[in-house]
Amino acid sequence: MSPTCSDVTAGRRARLGKGAETQREVFEQAYDIAMQVVELRERLGMTQVELAEKCGVDQGDISRIERGSISPTARTLQRIAEALGARVELVHLCHGKPPALPLCRLCESAG
Repeated sequence: MSPTCSDVTAGRRARLGKGAETQREVFEQAYDIAMQVVELRERLGMTQVELAEKCGVDQGDISRIERGSISPTARTLQRIAEALGARVELVHLCHGKPPALPLCRLCESAG
């Protein structure tokens, strides 16, 4: 039987230590936010340029946020959410440990 991805990566994860786990969590959070921004922007038929103009954030920063290259500040995320007609919600995890960063998600506003 072939090893699973988890089997193959388990040894590597064990060698990398806690710092790598924190980095992975940060990356996953940035990527999750990025995908939410892309999904909402595309659903509204907006370009990155249009979103940038509407929220007052540089288009290059919008691109970097959508690629997950940078994590937006709370204020920038709020401005993007408002421009997309969404709201920012904190996500509370019940895993017994605090996340590496505060987790949030963009939620479409009712209306």
